[in-house]
Amino acid sequence: MKKIDIDSKNLNPIEADGINLLYIGTILFALATFVLISQPSFIADQTRVVWVPITIMGNILGLIGLRIIKRRRKRLGL
Repeated sequence: MKKIDIDSKNLNPIEADGINLLYIGTILFALATFVLISQPSFIADQTRVVWVPITIMGNILGLIGLRIIKRRRKRLGL
């Protein structure tokens, strides 16, 4: 295996914050929540009791993450 020589002085952090991925994930969780609530026969009642709160928490955590990233962008001037 060839050894790669990297000068640590020239390394810079990546300027990506993942906000687009967070938007997509939050939208998918919102869609899943809508489907589970609007189509009660989509899955069995026993698993519905588990998945509805999971999708709601996914929405909440996604919105919190969006707020944090937007606030960080504003603070850094990006």
